[in-house]
Amino acid sequence: MINYKQPAELLEESPQLCPTPIDEGFYDKLTRGLPSPVAESIKLSDLNGAAVDAPAGSTVTFTLLDGPQIVNVWAYNPADIDERIWHESVIREGMFLRHHTRVFGTMARYRPLLTVLEDTVTADPKFPEAQHHPYYGGSGTPTDWKLAGGPDGVKSTWEQFVGLLEAKGEPIHRLNEYLCLFQRSFVDPGPQRVEIVPSNAVTGDSITLFAEIDLCLLVALSPYVDGSRAASEPGLPEPRPVRIEVSERIAEPLPWPYPGLSYPDMDRYLAEDGTRSTEAVPTPGIDYALAPEGAVANQEEEN
Repeated sequence: MINYKQPAELLEESPQLCPTPIDEGFYDKLTRGLPSPVAESIKLSDLNGAAVDAPAGSTVTFTLLDGPQIVNVWAYNPADIDERIWHESVIREGMFLRHHTRVFGTMARYRPLLTVLEDTVTADPKFPEAQHHPYYGGSGTPTDWKLAGGPDGVKSTWEQFVGLLEAKGEPIHRLNEYLCLFQRSFVDPGPQRVEIVPSNAVTGDSITLFAEIDLCLLVALSPYVDGSRAASEPGLPEPRPVRIEVSERIAEPLPWPYPGLSYPDMDRYLAEDGTRSTEAVPTPGIDYALAPEGAVANQEEEN
């Protein structure tokens, strides 16, 4: 059994990390209220992807309809695509999504975009290192598919996302790593790679996330299906269907930052229309302690 450390424990051991406190009671209450009233339902069963709008305060639930299927998700702020899932912060709350894990967005706002409320997938106790829903580890580029022996004419996750962004008139160079829902992976310590193994998910399994701000979620089914299908396997991949449900607004998201936390002055980052400014200015930074309180003073006294 793996004992995951909570954010508060991580911060105590590594005070250079940005503090990201969480109101567990708030999210527990939201979880007890599930399932939420559905406002929109989409069935995705092909490799064309889907763009889903999730208003702040709503939930998004992904449900497997016919067995395990890797569902890749990338989210961004539709009012400013420069605010999007930012994976450089994953070490803050762990590499795998689990109960109450929050998905943070880019600097300088650096605020939660999504929070996991419920996950029904059961891991294999005989292989606890392999967990579901990793941030990293997606095998989703055209080159990846081709080098793995995949046939032509199959849309990779990246190509599905690109098509969705182009349809919305958004810049495709903003794309970065994404969430790999229902994918089962482990970190191989030798080459330090995220390896994919067959998923333990079953028909009816689901994961529900709470939208902290207005979001657009790009959703793509992986041509690797459940992680057991090799790209070089004869024939074209047949992805398994997934239902995507966006709920009605169920709660007012918590304000960010939390009381007592400093926050950067966003005026220096935003243009007049509220989007990210391209003006080159020094970064003001945030006044976080880089060492436990008193450590610097003690060091100076010793010197």
